[in-house]
Amino acid sequence: MDLALLEEKNLVNVWKQKGSYQRKTRNKNGFSGRKSKREETSLDLGSIFLTLITGLAKIILVVACFYGIFSSYRFITHSPRFNINEIHLVGHERLSNEELSSWIGAIIGDNIFKLELDGVSKRLVAHPWIQSASVSRVLPQGIYVEIKERTPFAKIQMEQIYVIDNYGILLGTDLRGANTLPTITGIKMKNHQIGSNVADEEIIRSLKMMHSLNQLSTFEKNPIDNVHISSRYRITFSTHTQDIKVHMRPEIAQESFKNLVLALGAIEKNEKNLSYIDLSFKNRVVVKHRDEVKRGF
Repeated sequence: MDLALLEEKNLVNVWKQKGSYQRKTRNKNGFSGRKSKREETSLDLGSIFLTLITGLAKIILVVACFYGIFSSYRFITHSPRFNINEIHLVGHERLSNEELSSWIGAIIGDNIFKLELDGVSKRLVAHPWIQSASVSRVLPQGIYVEIKERTPFAKIQMEQIYVIDNYGILLGTDLRGANTLPTITGIKMKNHQIGSNVADEEIIRSLKMMHSLNQLSTFEKNPIDNVHISSRYRITFSTHTQDIKVHMRPEIAQESFKNLVLALGAIEKNEKNLSYIDLSFKNRVVVKHRDEVKRGF
């Protein structure tokens, strides 16, 4: 009986000790959990605060940069220090500074950074005598303009005599320095405008053939400088002294030129007496001297 009570008492003590240990463990774990949660909350708040401070600093920096850019732009676009007061014009020979300035427009006094350089270039190349124009800024107050003028290449007779360049652009009626240029006649063209391209197929082929003919020794001292386009099937070339005429059909021009070279080689001694060459026939050259006609070359 005593043994049973003792065993029961020991069991009760063990149970109590176990319960006490579990309570201590729970208390300890609960304290640690609360401590961990407080530390985690503190870390989260610190991280959020640091992120906010960093973001705010970036925003302030961006705003400061934009303000600085805006202030700089406002300064350079409104300061009298950057108002245009000089235009440097180079590359022009025929056109005067006054005429070029009128095509550029009234830009003196304008802000150099607000000036549209492409707009100035476009206004200049609209002039029939200007092939290209390059415009740049020369800080703080200058504009540099480089002009490339068109080169007069030939005169063309329509209702009056015009000058064209090597691209066929109609330059105008100013014949200064154009006396030695070749003349193209026989053109029946209407509604042409200064600055437009009038070089059709007949004109281009005629000028090319004239250039080829003038490479021959026969026309070295008396070059061909007149082209008359009778039709698309017949062109007549005349020398400067008008004493030699060459007739040709454009569609067989290359073949005719080769035949002419052979013919001139055969009549080399009598070249000075030439007055008429007809290349209109295929595989045949008709040559006329001042006192006779020779066929069969």
